[in-house]
Amino acid sequence: MHEFPLVLFTLLMQGAVGVMLMLCLTAGLMPRAGHMTLVTLPALLGVGVAAGLGLLASTLHLGYPLNAFNALRHLSSSWLSREIALAGVFMALLGISVLLLMMKRRAPWPLLWLVTLAGLADIAAMASIYCHASVVTWQHVNTWAMFLGSVVVTGASITLLRLALRPLFNAQTAQALSRRLSLLALTAVLIRLLVQPAYDHFLAHAVVPVTFPLQSLAAFDASAGLRLAGWCCSVGGALLLMVNLTRPHGARSGQTTSCLLLLLGELLLRLAFFCINV
Repeated sequence: MHEFPLVLFTLLMQGAVGVMLMLCLTAGLMPRAGHMTLVTLPALLGVGVAAGLGLLASTLHLGYPLNAFNALRHLSSSWLSREIALAGVFMALLGISVLLLMMKRRAPWPLLWLVTLAGLADIAAMASIYCHASVVTWQHVNTWAMFLGSVVVTGASITLLRLALRPLFNAQTAQALSRRLSLLALTAVLIRLLVQPAYDHFLAHAVVPVTFPLQSLAAFDASAGLRLAGWCCSVGGALLLMVNLTRPHGARSGQTTSCLLLLLGELLLRLAFFCINV
């Protein structure tokens, strides 16, 4: 699959931004004495590694990777230029945050929010690249829903896995964190499901020029099985999270399984997204 580097790039970047978003949204639930540093430093380093690998994967899609720097010349007119610039801002602010955390032993939360906002702006620019492309299956608000939703689902799933595999807090704090993260993931899955009828209606009335080289609608139909598997994993993971929320102390095995299903669903849906030719 020629677009597989883009699958890796988009998922890794969205996962990195998602973890940052979850850190910020759950900061008020964390204990105030010492534990915030222990939680944030490994997460920031993991975010940096994931984002770095994602950017590296994106260069594999280019015939000549150094040409990526030429895209920065068109910030006023090109979403690709904006996406590259915002990714650089995200990485730079993240690096500063890690240095401050290591020196002061305190999480610089205002700066971490700036990192998160830069990351979200980067994902918005990323989605805009595809929305404004010539591929008809991308020219819908569904692309925004899938990309921004992936930030929430992937970030929440990774953070929940971290809590399930290596608990760092007492039971009450861990339960509050798991509940908030689960609700965020469930909301993202639900919103994306609600967009699908409008997306299907859009595709049913879409017209592709005869001279266009990519058979995106035919590829969309051909990847129906892949999309179905992705949605089954995503919905199945969401349902398991709902079951876990009804228990006073959700089982870690159920939480782990639901997160793995959600992550597998993201991978399958992204593979289907980039199936643009038969």
